[in-house]
Amino acid sequence: MRTPIFRHTAAVAIAVAALTLGGCMNPESDDQPDAEARSAEYGRTIEQELPPLVRAAGWDSIGTLTEKSCLGTADPEEASRNTRWTGSSGASGLSQSEAEEIADDVRSTAEENGWDPKEGKGPHGDRVYGASKGDLTLTVTYHTGAGRPELTLSLDSPCLDMPSGHTMSRSELDPMYGSSDPLYPNDDRSKFTNGKAKPLPSPSEDAAG
Repeated sequence: MRTPIFRHTAAVAIAVAALTLGGCMNPESDDQPDAEARSAEYGRTIEQELPPLVRAAGWDSIGTLTEKSCLGTADPEEASRNTRWTGSSGASGLSQSEAEEIADDVRSTAEENGWDPKEGKGPHGDRVYGASKGDLTLTVTYHTGAGRPELTLSLDSPCLDMPSGHTMSRSELDPMYGSSDPLYPNDDRSKFTNGKAKPLPSPSEDAAG
């Protein structure tokens, strides 16, 4: 039985205009404000691409869909100077065969939607499926270390250097959207649901996005 490790699901009420979308090591260097525009597009694309892949895996939860710092600092101003977009979901307690079966289901949906597969097990040897689409990467990893085995699906953009004054944003699909985190000052605090799970968008809403 698949046990979700991310209990939060995402609604598709995407107020993309409300996202001040912005974007690891080896960051890309970009002229500004072009970096903010590129990052905004990455965020919108991940909002559209992640839900059908999560659904293909048989899950009903999105764990995160947010702009994150690539710099390893808690200072909001410094953290926001180099960012990427990431979205993820996953499950725990799966056998290797179950993980591979889910990865095959994700593969079918991904490649039907224009993702190009990557060969190999990845740098840590735990990748059961990988693909790319433009600058975005899709990775399905299976960890069998301490504790219960975990299968994780993630979409990631490249890191981008951002202009001074940039602030990071979360998609409204992120279950923590609206929380009082100083890294995300532009969230609509009235929309915070205390991490309450929300249904995934319907397939028709995916397409409309």
